[in-house]
Amino acid sequence: MTLSYGLRVFCLLTVVGGLVYASVQLVLAWMSPLLLHKLDDAGSRLRERLLYLAQIAPTLVAVFIAWILCLPEYLWHEPTQEAETIGWLTLVLVAAVCIWFGAALCRGLRMTICTVRFARACRNSGRVMDHPGATRILALAEPVPPVCLVGFVRPFILISEKLLEPGGLNPGALQAAIEHERAHISQFDNWKMLSISFLPRLLGDPWRRSWQLAADCAADEDAACGDAVRSLLLAEALVRTARLVKPSRSSAICAALTRGEAGLAVRVQRLLDPPMDSRSSRNSLLFGLAGVILFAAAAAVAISPWVYSACEMVLHLGGF
Repeated sequence: MTLSYGLRVFCLLTVVGGLVYASVQLVLAWMSPLLLHKLDDAGSRLRERLLYLAQIAPTLVAVFIAWILCLPEYLWHEPTQEAETIGWLTLVLVAAVCIWFGAALCRGLRMTICTVRFARACRNSGRVMDHPGATRILALAEPVPPVCLVGFVRPFILISEKLLEPGGLNPGALQAAIEHERAHISQFDNWKMLSISFLPRLLGDPWRRSWQLAADCAADEDAACGDAVRSLLLAEALVRTARLVKPSRSSAICAALTRGEAGLAVRVQRLLDPPMDSRSSRNSLLFGLAGVILFAAAAAVAISPWVYSACEMVLHLGGF
């Protein structure tokens, strides 16, 4: 098929971006057991940040190669802006990538809309609690989950009325639960979950559950502040709220205090017996990350002379 100059550029960016994105996802999925093992000794906050980086890394790499490497080289060396014939396989790949990314975009938009509607319904039916702090706290009859952070621009904490009744959470445990949710606010965890929801997935989502557990453990540590009493109160809040969690198909994005039994034992164990902060492990991870970045930069410089020819090959896949 013969396409104009602008459509050729679009096809180039789409195919290169899609292929690089899929390749990086496959490599990370293959390396996930090793990478997760290396992160076992890292601090919770560092682990959370690196696991989030692992999820957005395919996007960053794809944008870098497609827009920073390929696009300038193609625009600079393309001798003519006249129409040119494109290979049929290139067009098939363009369609496949557009469908793949379009489905992810629709999923992210659906989750965003569901979250906005859920937040509006909670504000309309919830009871505002008189509690010190800048974050609004609402009490609702039976929210799902029983304690969670809802919203993006003006987030608020949602608490089940059952936890405020006699036999629910004592004031210390309630305060610990609130501090946990405030830790999610300070780290923009709802925004992180929103960004992840827009990312295409090739082999499921092997990193998301690990990242959510790491984010919860990091928020637990921030709420406990290294105090044994606070840790015990927060552990009590985790166990009590886990019993109130009910199965739900809601697609609203929220940072919950607990989602039931998933990861509960690990979090309680870390609160009751905090792991030692391994500085050597942290330094080795940071040096390793710096080495990967330097290697990627060196590889980009090394392949720059062949970028234009590679772009031409991508545009004529399946051609004769």
